[in-house]
Amino acid sequence: MIAIVKADFNQEITGPLLKGCVDYLKEQQAPFELWEVPGAVETVALSKKLMDTGSYKSIIVLGAIVKGDTDHYEYVCNFVTHGIATLSASAHIPVVFGVLTTQTEELALERALPERMNKGAEFAETALTMMGLFAKI
Repeated sequence: MIAIVKADFNQEITGPLLKGCVDYLKEQQAPFELWEVPGAVETVALSKKLMDTGSYKSIIVLGAIVKGDTDHYEYVCNFVTHGIATLSASAHIPVVFGVLTTQTEELALERALPERMNKGAEFAETALTMMGLFAKI
């Protein structure tokens, strides 16, 4: 079972990311559970809790942090990037960093929309690839 942890903030971006991710996992017949949290910061804590259950073979973290007019962007990016990196480095399962950090909403949508770059599908593919590699060790 794969856990998808999706931030609801910037739904216009995280929604399409989720669609690409889910569509790919369904195509591959990979079972998953969806967990939604308010924002990108909260993905870190929930991912840790889910990892600790031992119920999942991978965690895909989906979020979108778009630069605004304040320094908040920098703090959120740093917290989430460091948090997921730390979690991933200590995890016994693959943790996929599927959080877009972009300068504009347009750049985020270019990466999120399934008919464009479809990063959601790429994140799902990465999870399956890493699960296979972890299984070999």
